[in-house]
Amino acid sequence: MTCFVTHLRKKGYFDRLGIVVTRENAKAIEGEIARIVGKKGEHCPAIWNEMKEWMADSGRNAKLEAALKRKFAGRGK
Repeated sequence: MTCFVTHLRKKGYFDRLGIVVTRENAKAIEGEIARIVGKKGEHCPAIWNEMKEWMADSGRNAKLEAALKRKFAGRGK
């Protein structure tokens, strides 16, 4: 799995959103996060740094979480 997806999975972030992370969908989740935060095509550290900024801002965090739920919640089982 990708660096920050694994970290967030272990911290329960995706469980809270109702997203099951698997080896098969981890890259797709990372790619969607990169697209949402404006870092598509970037490597893990750049995406993670931007995602942390989004998570610290309640408005952007709500947008990020809603988009992830829409795309991935209830899948991967």
